[in-house]
Amino acid sequence: MPGRHSVPTAVRRQHSKPKYGRWAALALVAIVVVALGVFACTRVFDGGCSQVQQFTVAADPTIAPVITEVADDATDEDLGCTALTVESKSSAQVAASLATPGAAPALWIPDSSGWILKASKATGSLLDVARPSIAMSPTIVATKAGEAPFFATWVDVLRPGLRIGDPLTDSVASAPVMAALTEVEQGKADQNVLTSALVPIAQAQATSTEQKDVDERLSEVVRDGGTAIATEQQLVAYNAAHQDAKLAATVPLTGSFVLNYPIAVTEPAGDEHEAAKKAGVALADLLAGGDGRAVLSKNGFRGVDLAPLDGGRGLDPGAVAPLTPTDQDAATNLLRQYAVLALPSKFLAVLDVSGSMNESAGTGTRMNLMIQAMEAGLAQFRDNAQIGLWAFSTNKGGPNQDWRDLVPERPLGEQIDGKTQRQILLDQTRGLVSIVGGGTGLYDTTLAAYRKAKENYDPKYINSVVIATDGANDDQGSITLPQLLDTLQKERDPARPVIIVTIGITADADAPVLEQIAAATGGLSRTTRNPAEIPNVVVDVLKARTGR
Repeated sequence: MPGRHSVPTAVRRQHSKPKYGRWAALALVAIVVVALGVFACTRVFDGGCSQVQQFTVAADPTIAPVITEVADDATDEDLGCTALTVESKSSAQVAASLATPGAAPALWIPDSSGWILKASKATGSLLDVARPSIAMSPTIVATKAGEAPFFATWVDVLRPGLRIGDPLTDSVASAPVMAALTEVEQGKADQNVLTSALVPIAQAQATSTEQKDVDERLSEVVRDGGTAIATEQQLVAYNAAHQDAKLAATVPLTGSFVLNYPIAVTEPAGDEHEAAKKAGVALADLLAGGDGRAVLSKNGFRGVDLAPLDGGRGLDPGAVAPLTPTDQDAATNLLRQYAVLALPSKFLAVLDVSGSMNESAGTGTRMNLMIQAMEAGLAQFRDNAQIGLWAFSTNKGGPNQDWRDLVPERPLGEQIDGKTQRQILLDQTRGLVSIVGGGTGLYDTTLAAYRKAKENYDPKYINSVVIATDGANDDQGSITLPQLLDTLQKERDPARPVIIVTIGITADADAPVLEQIAAATGGLSRTTRNPAEIPNVVVDVLKARTGR
């Protein structure tokens, strides 16, 4: 019907504009509403974040690059609606900061759980742990390729010349000590042998002017050979950065102390603490996934299953038994003992020159063996050790004085009239044969030597008196044993400790009395029935410098 098309086109467009504009606007609103609804639903049902919290993660420098890479690649949702800022800080540095309010990060990844235990003891409160481990790296002995020696135990590894670092501040350096302690717990090593092995290492540590980092230690192995302590990850990273190095890794048959990289929650208690813990768990889950494990492996870390690295890197494939001491108090005490051992020695050697020292012993006399023992003992100490020498027998220093002051305490490396203190001590010790004679003036000499050591006390040293005798006190005019013991106990000052170490030579020595004298000052006593053992006994006692 023609009437249906009778409205002119121009008029139809004019009347249609408001209609189209209105519907377009409504459509736009509908699209926005629907989109917002879909977005909101996605947030609710697909784990979206209405709010993103910011947290700081302090990670040990060895693993900080891994944490940074994984955190940067993750979405906020991956990390439990958080964003992580990664700071590279040494485990010791973070542990020290936890006691300062506001100084702690929200999350902390040290290289070992040992730091969490130390921090908990220091702060008096247990740290919450988001995940006990996110990565693993066994401690190894680094050598030149083809030059790895055989080690049955970690005690065998702890020998002079080992490049180890400072066990008191570096968990990599403390790892072989902890592994050796675990061997002692398992009956695979002897505690006394371990303590003895630590002495020259601690002394070398004490005389080092600066601590070398692991790269410097490994570079010395490349240049000079020998051994150094590192983790498998550190060795892999070093070899990757130094293509010509070709260092090899080995561990003893017993296993290895493994660095385990836990995540601790150091955010203060409250809602933020729980959110930080959630972020830590999410981060650990990412590292346990395929992409995270690939990043760990690329950087030389093993996963928590300790599976070997690929590509022939690090240790040869095979099981690595983790060595972790079960007695944490014993571990703490051993490191405390190491700290004492690292202090240089300062002692007065007080040697018996009574007539009985001329008696036969082996192929010579007791005095000859004593001289040999002193020579061997002095060789154990570095030039910064301060040692002096007294000789004693009745009236040896004049009427009513049983001791003679031969050499004052001075550093062994100090020069006096063209001779070192070490050489002067050796000369004076060898000359003792010419003054042998008289009775044994033990009690008066002991008290005088103790007071002299207290007078010359130096807090930067282990201060002691070492008394070696083959007899019992026979000075009728001296103080009595009860008087001596009572005086020693009364004059003992825990703030300025001086210990007495006694060495009994042959069955003629009064062993029970010598033990009482040493015990009165917290020292120790050894007696040998066999004169041929005298040199070894003296050396052992001089090395056991921590007392009881």
